[in-house]
Amino acid sequence: MLTAQNGKEASNIITQQKIDLIITDLQMPEMDGFALMAHLNEHHPEIPFFIMTAFGDSEIKSRIKKIGSIKYFEKPLNIDVITDCIFDELNAGAVGEIEGISLASFLQLIEMERKTCTLQIKAHEKSGVMYFLKGELMTAETADLINIEAAYEMIGWDGIKIGIDNTCRRKNKEIQLPLMTILMEGLKIKDEKEHADKTKRTPLKPLKSFSQKNNG
Repeated sequence: MLTAQNGKEASNIITQQKIDLIITDLQMPEMDGFALMAHLNEHHPEIPFFIMTAFGDSEIKSRIKKIGSIKYFEKPLNIDVITDCIFDELNAGAVGEIEGISLASFLQLIEMERKTCTLQIKAHEKSGVMYFLKGELMTAETADLINIEAAYEMIGWDGIKIGIDNTCRRKNKEIQLPLMTILMEGLKIKDEKEHADKTKRTPLKPLKSFSQKNNG
């Protein structure tokens, strides 16, 4: 177990070591709990975290809900309840990895089963993330693309590995199109790209030269 005096110190620890779960107070110097939550959502959405607060009024609860699906505990704390929640979260967030299936097929299973999860997609040197809440694609990210463009890009990747984390830290739905529409468009873009690449690789046949004799 590691401890930090404030959110800034915690964010530095996260960059240096693998952290499975974070429990934070809201009232902290330098970087408070809200700033730490925002930082984690942007840079480390795979890490689950709990909030402790002595100020559980409606405004605080509303601010927490806007950031994401986060568990919070009001002080004084019930240690037994917190312990149970921690073990539940760690078990639910266990990550598995599969390969040998197309991303399009797997996403249809996610939608059909109404799964809540975060998918880590890897293909050779490329990687990206998709966030699902009850079977709905909330948002997607690659190194240089976000939302619908990132989803199209990943659907076109071959030889993928899919890491599965059974949590979703993105509550805002940034992608509005139905999943089937996204899959069809992503596969269409993939086909067009492959056709264009094949055309570039096909060498042009040289023109045959010939001479014509004029009989006079």
